[in-house]
This record gives sequence, C-alpha cells and structure tokens, in this order.
Amino acid sequence: MGQVYYKLFYHVVWHTKYNQPIITPAIEQVLFPFMENKAKRFACYLHGLGGTEDHLHAAITIPPAESVSDIIGKLKGSGSYFLNKELQVTKDFHWQDGFGVLSFAEKDLPRVLQYIHHQKEHHRDNTVNDVMERVDEECQARVIVNDDPDRRNHPEG
Repeated sequence: MGQVYYKLFYHVVWHTKYNQPIITPAIEQVLFPFMENKAKRFACYLHGLGGTEDHLHAAITIPPAESVSDIIGKLKGSGSYFLNKELQVTKDFHWQDGFGVLSFAEKDLPRVLQYIHHQKEHHRDNTVNDVMERVDEECQARVIVNDDPDRRNHPEG
C-alpha cells in the first residue's frame, strides 16, 4: 500500500484486573516509557499517558490499517508481561478485559491531554468526566443521548 494521510486521535481507558490499586509511582516510572516505546514499535504515536492506581488513560494515534482493539490488546499484554516477567516488579499484574475508546478531533488534543495528565487530581477532587472514564456499553448509550437530545441521529430514533 502507498502512503496514507491520516489524523486519527483516540482516547482510551483500561483498568487493572478487579480494579486493584497496584499502579504505584514506581510502576508508572517504568511502565509509561515502556508503553510509549511499544506504541512506536506498532507504528502508533502515544500523545499522553496518565492514570490512577487502578486504571490508565491514553491519547493515541493509530494508523488506519491497524485495529484499535488489536493495538490496545498488544499494549496491555506487553505491559503486563514486561512488569511480571522481564522486570519482575510484580508477579500478578493483570489488566481487566476490555477498554473504553472515544475518538476526538485534533483541536481537542490539548484538552484531552490536560484531562489525562491530571487524573489523580480529577479523582481526588471528584471532577472526573464520566464519559471519558467508562469502559462499558452504558456509556455509549449515554453519549448518544447527551450529544443528540432530540435523538435525530440515534440508531433507533
């Protein structure tokens, strides 16, 4: 395939298994650079990564030839392997199945990065954005209803 022009921006969130609070500052210091380098190996660009003790948020660009699910699965899997087997900082680090993903416009990148980089403060101060925190279908339904109060664009409306 020839060159492809794209500007694809995704906000992705995923949790630790059982929401265990095991992402310590020490783990962040090794996991975040690892994830950034791994994303580059997959021809992706990780604009920002942040989170709390039990979940991560990422702003990432993924080429159109790649599946978002495949890339996030590879990032999660390689991150767990890195911590458990290579560094052996933990023996039981696992991610919960699934993830939440939203696309956003390039003009919103600074706002999304601000949100990602201040995750600890948002959770401490109870100022989280519910839509950007969700990883289940309930959120998808709420987004459609909230963005289109007249339900003109709702698949069933």
